[in-house]
Amino acid sequence: MQSIEMLRSVAACPVCRGSLDAGWRCAGCAREFSVVDGRPALVTHPSATADVAKDNEVVRAQARARDGSSRGGLRALADRVREMVTADLFADDRTQVRALVDAVEGTLPAGLPVVDVGACEQYYRRDLERLGPVLALDVALYGATDVIADAHAMPFRDGSLGGIVVVEVLEHLRKPWKFFEEAARTLAPGGVLLGVAPQYCPTHGFPNDYFRYTRSGLGSLAENEGLAVEAIWPIGGHWGTLLHWYWANRARENALRKVPGVGVAYHAWFQGVAKAMDVLDGHAGRGNGAPTAEHQDHVGWSFVFRKR
Repeated sequence: MQSIEMLRSVAACPVCRGSLDAGWRCAGCAREFSVVDGRPALVTHPSATADVAKDNEVVRAQARARDGSSRGGLRALADRVREMVTADLFADDRTQVRALVDAVEGTLPAGLPVVDVGACEQYYRRDLERLGPVLALDVALYGATDVIADAHAMPFRDGSLGGIVVVEVLEHLRKPWKFFEEAARTLAPGGVLLGVAPQYCPTHGFPNDYFRYTRSGLGSLAENEGLAVEAIWPIGGHWGTLLHWYWANRARENALRKVPGVGVAYHAWFQGVAKAMDVLDGHAGRGNGAPTAEHQDHVGWSFVFRKR
């Protein structure tokens, strides 16, 4: 089933939850929704259509990866190093999504779509497709976008989704508790909410950067809406967290970082040092050893929550 057909099978008015006709007009409140470049803008504000999409090297690299193309030369080497080293260090989206999919593959309600919230260019789409048909949702229009919508008022019928994915997005939501309410409403019984959220991370996406999350905070957001906590695992140990902060705030602005070739080695060195120090600290008993349950500070968390 094509994305537009799948979307029509589960879509609802984000205002009144009424059904939508072929022209994206609500049968309940008679609201008419616009279409932007072939994608419906199912947003609550009558004058809103779509936010301006980000255009930078990261976004362009995601688009290339989604299309199956890859960077060459030293940049390709840097990409491979990042995938091998940083899955549990710097919350690399692709490697974390693969781990999340591995954790739940074969356990979702069959035939229902999986919605990727805040998908941007969704360069990990092929991994998500192991779970079922995928719909990409964003407030802005990217190449991967299937529906333009707001995570606080998702345009889907109650119990119509098999899964929801939210990767490095929760920090950008003004009311994350509202999103969890929407996730619980739209997931079918047995459906899963998968995601990655930061605990320590530099300000990004300014000015739309609002929150950071602890393990307990994520769990409480889920449990408040009746979602069962199936798994939460940390990304990065305490040395990795410390060096990640330094890298994000200081080191990546170093002049060496901008020299072709040297920049790749400079980045890899930071990754390697952080990884090695966390391993030595945890296994050799140096310093404080592994953090106690009361002091579990990490770069971020990956999580699996399930609708009962």
